[in-house]
Amino acid sequence: MIDPSSYQKQSKTLEEALKDTKKEKDDTETLDEKIREAEQKIIEIKSIYERYAMKLKDYAIMLETYKDIKEVDKESVPLFCDLIETMESIPILSIGLKTYILLYIMEVVIDAKSHPDQREEIIQNLRKGIEILKNKEGLLKMNELYYLILERVRKIDELYRSIHLEMDPKIERSLIETEFMYYDYLGVIIEGLLRKPTKYEPLYKRLIKTNNLEEFFKYLQKEYKILRPKKT
Repeated sequence: MIDPSSYQKQSKTLEEALKDTKKEKDDTETLDEKIREAEQKIIEIKSIYERYAMKLKDYAIMLETYKDIKEVDKESVPLFCDLIETMESIPILSIGLKTYILLYIMEVVIDAKSHPDQREEIIQNLRKGIEILKNKEGLLKMNELYYLILERVRKIDELYRSIHLEMDPKIERSLIETEFMYYDYLGVIIEGLLRKPTKYEPLYKRLIKTNNLEEFFKYLQKEYKILRPKKT
């Protein structure tokens, strides 16, 4: 005769086994969730550090530019500080754009040092250019243009990454040159204002007034060779 208690024992054992399996599954799911959460935190922390690194780089460039301006033309210092203050008052202004502006200012200041015979003219143009660049509306519009360029560069990068393993070296060079050229289109406006403000202010005003950045970008592409500022 079969002992009914044996069924109870087997039933208990099976029930416990199912509970253990469920617990293991729950533990695994919990662990997977914790891993995903940890990975997400790492990504967030990495992003924070990258932003800090960019800000530190931006600060270093700003400080170096300030020193150069102070050495070459002390009267430009208040204008430069006003520009910095205006840029910092715009939270959404890209660090990349700010860095571009600072680097172009630094380049013009270096030219003033290197060309004593043209120094006064360079400095006068620099002052006026910085004054024009302080326009908050203009900086915001230039920021939009900067992000439009970034998006185009991203698409070039995607194209490059999708075919680079079997890409012809000439095509690769062409893509890289195109990427750099896109940033030069933005430089046309910034450098133009700092070197020839009277000539380039209408272009800056055109950017501010435009409701179609795509068309404005195409215009910069088409007229780049004509618009590009000549070096001192």
